[in-house]
Amino acid sequence: MDGSDKAPLPDRAAIQASPHGSGGARRGLQNPAADAAGLLLRLGFGIFALVIPSAALMSRWVFVVLVPIGAVLIILASLLRDEETSPAAILAGLVRSDAGLLALFFALWACLSLFWTPFPAEAGEKLFKTLGVVMLGFMAAISLPPRMRASNLHLITLGMVLGALLLIWGALAERLSLDILRFPAATPGRVAVLLSILSWSAIAWMLIINRRVMAGVIGLLVGFALVFGGHAGVHAPLVSGLVVFIVAWFFPIRGGNVLAAFAGVMVAGGPLLAGLAKGAASAFSLPPAHILSRIGVWWDALMLSPVHFLTGRGFDASNAARAAGLTPLDASIGFISDLWLELGLLGAVSFAALLVLMFRRAGQMGGELGPAALAGLAAALAYALLEQGATQTWWLNGMVVFALVLMAVERGRYRAVRPRAILPSDRADSPE
Repeated sequence: MDGSDKAPLPDRAAIQASPHGSGGARRGLQNPAADAAGLLLRLGFGIFALVIPSAALMSRWVFVVLVPIGAVLIILASLLRDEETSPAAILAGLVRSDAGLLALFFALWACLSLFWTPFPAEAGEKLFKTLGVVMLGFMAAISLPPRMRASNLHLITLGMVLGALLLIWGALAERLSLDILRFPAATPGRVAVLLSILSWSAIAWMLIINRRVMAGVIGLLVGFALVFGGHAGVHAPLVSGLVVFIVAWFFPIRGGNVLAAFAGVMVAGGPLLAGLAKGAASAFSLPPAHILSRIGVWWDALMLSPVHFLTGRGFDASNAARAAGLTPLDASIGFISDLWLELGLLGAVSFAALLVLMFRRAGQMGGELGPAALAGLAAALAYALLEQGATQTWWLNGMVVFALVLMAVERGRYRAVRPRAILPSDRADSPE
């Protein structure tokens, strides 16, 4: 066979243009930092969306260990990505915003209150741990890529389904006295509260990608797990989240504004509401165990000193005051009562303003995400108003998880179908 029968050799341009040629292979290997960033992001986000809702059933220390690990992995992933805007630049812009200035004032006021808190050493340790968790979670949230992959966001759905199934199995094992997967006493209730808030992010993602049947299945499964488990403190978040979602589905912006006003009044007007509750309890001779009587006790503890009404007794002073007998043991109703007792008028008003901005921003998210975000925030607010668990460390870590997952869903909408249009009645209220 002579040379004329040989097939012509492809030139270098053709090889590099071929998806299977050496050029394609080089393109797959030319940016290993991006591959490493993608892997770290999936691991970190998987801890938040998939692992924590289930692993928290096994131990109460899961939040303390896994939340910082997941946040650090997401931050490291952002450092490996080649992006135009760095997380530091985003942070600088957010600090100059209204919400950033309010959050900064609230944090500085809490630090300043260490000068008059009863036990400054213990309070300082708890405060700096709290600020560390919040700051780490915040940095992880702004370190998320501008566009989240759908494959990562599907982990939210899997995490909610797995957590609900484990809750159902745990309740069944408890009723049948089975030794397989019987969880510690406190953990199922905490995970149930977390699912009542986190599940709205999974529902939003399913609605965004037009999987409405799956969204309904997740809602029904989580609702059944919470009701079947009989966990204390989950009924108010469950019902409030559902009602708010239905209303906000038709009126997202108006719903966000109404919820913002309600949250602001409940926090900033707490003492006035407590005084009214005390008057009602006295007028109707209600027993001490009644909720209005308990709120009246909070009023008495709050009015002990006009100075403390303004400044509070200092960060983490509620536990110290109850332990020393300075305030009654039942003076704490929930997060809001402890907020007033510890940080006073200045701390409560600044936090109320933060809540107002948060609810209004959630209502303006539009599409399917706005109603779900408002439902999750309403469920969290209902628990914080009624239960003392909202003052514990696991609750703060759970809110960090919720904020990061919700932000991830918001950054994943670009891959989905066109979102549901906002009604004309709401469009008229839009700030645009």
